[in-house]
Amino acid sequence: MKFPPEVEASLNLAVTQPSPKMNSNTTTSWSENEAQWLALFKHSAIVQACVTATVICVCTRVLSSHWFHQVKYGHGANVVPPTLPYWIPFVRHALHMAWDTKRFAARCLLKYGDGTPFYIDAAGRKILVLLDPNQIKRVMNSSKELDPNPFIHEMILGQMLGSPTHTIDFYKNDQGKMDHTQMQHIRQHVTGTSLISMSRKVHERLSLNIGKQVKGTEWLHISDLFSFVQNHVTVAITETLMGTDIIEQYPQMNADQWTFMDSSIEIVMGLPRFVISRAYDARDRLLTNLKRWNKTADALRTAGKADTTWDASAGSGLMQERQELYAKTPGFDEDARVSQILGLLFAGNSITPPLTFWYLFETLRDPAIFQQVFTEIHNHLDMQTGSFDLMQLTVRPILQSLHAETTRYYASNVAVRVVTTPTFALDDKYTIPHGTTLFIYNKFTGLFTAGWNDARPQTTTKPLDTFWAERFLISGSGKRDRFSDAGLTGNWTSFGGGEHKCPGRHFARNIGIVTLAVLLGEFDCELIDREEMKDIGPKIKETAFGKMEPTGKVVARLRRRQ
Repeated sequence: MKFPPEVEASLNLAVTQPSPKMNSNTTTSWSENEAQWLALFKHSAIVQACVTATVICVCTRVLSSHWFHQVKYGHGANVVPPTLPYWIPFVRHALHMAWDTKRFAARCLLKYGDGTPFYIDAAGRKILVLLDPNQIKRVMNSSKELDPNPFIHEMILGQMLGSPTHTIDFYKNDQGKMDHTQMQHIRQHVTGTSLISMSRKVHERLSLNIGKQVKGTEWLHISDLFSFVQNHVTVAITETLMGTDIIEQYPQMNADQWTFMDSSIEIVMGLPRFVISRAYDARDRLLTNLKRWNKTADALRTAGKADTTWDASAGSGLMQERQELYAKTPGFDEDARVSQILGLLFAGNSITPPLTFWYLFETLRDPAIFQQVFTEIHNHLDMQTGSFDLMQLTVRPILQSLHAETTRYYASNVAVRVVTTPTFALDDKYTIPHGTTLFIYNKFTGLFTAGWNDARPQTTTKPLDTFWAERFLISGSGKRDRFSDAGLTGNWTSFGGGEHKCPGRHFARNIGIVTLAVLLGEFDCELIDREEMKDIGPKIKETAFGKMEPTGKVVARLRRRQ
């Protein structure tokens, strides 16, 4: 590298001229070292490249920070939200996202999560992160301008579930008609009497499967309660949807579902097979076995030999009608229909079983909550038939509040919307263009104290970063408390919101309540050491999304209640 003459002169002067505060030996030593470093810098391309790269990165960080704060603290209307500061030009946040998306997003939310919307930019692939409840409420209620389906079609159906390209094209050209039909069909089966019927089937399968492991009234030692609950609830949901035959014919199904679901984010991100081969292999086995199951179920259904309510081989009425719908729709060949089955299993099992564990765990470790829950279960048990009044159990205020708080605290999923209009105004200041993908990290909206204070101050009586089972209870008539989530649309977003709010949210709640009814009503379930369980919960702020697991083994014991 060639320096201007005046710079060379000053450098030479610095090397040769001794400091008055140093003796001659020290001066000579320092001068020699400086001369060596200068020579290395002048003649080494590697050193020059490193210094140049460092200067570029530092300047980029300074400039991007300036631009971020300029937009954030500036005034005006129709302003595009700022992009978070970054170190590397063009690449921006791509390396952070590729290395650990969950932790990087969490760090961004912790550092910049004051309610200002911001972009994360992975080399041009941008997502807009929202945290302000008023902006989120506006987004959730604007279903015509913001739609999750473009993301679902491309990234979930195509990338994650392996649906054929021609099926994705069908959705894109269908103008949302099939999406609407699917949503309406799901709602028919997870509301009203159909919801109770599905919930009873989960109860039946859960009770029978757990009962097979318990001998008489002897205690069953459970070394890992999380795995125990996750596995049993997953099997119960799968058997409720698809019948019992598939589990018997494909014993590895439960393990394959979780191998696939635990790496679903990496599959959506497009990581190649050689990086996460176990997840892709599990998905392949699932699709192969689901295709075999579908042929049998189709044959029974078309021959009129399947029980249309629930059949051990053909599955639930929901599944039978759903597959018949796809079979009559152009663009849905056998591979497409099988991908839809995998999608329904993912929707049912990816969040609810782990969440059900936390629902049980928080009940077991708090004696006061346990007593309230046990009383409700006992009061709604028919001693003659041994059955529970599910319609009454599922509307008990403490059980509803406990489940809502469990989803707020432990459900770590993401709501996604895509702008489908030329522009969309988030508020008086910020406007976003067509095609913008918005991410709402539900766990962090549930921890945004300022928003909850504005909506319902009493909900923050206890800090949001602690679990409080009664958070969703309000005073009712007389001395009775009642459950309420009123006014929390932009704060409690675990099930989405607006027209696209999760249609299965009541089924998910009922699964949790049914699990408590089985494990606390039909059986005795106890933690071995309640004191040790105080610090076993996950560090909720370390990741922005993904399954929440305990930091250690939760040891328990179980026996049939006498």
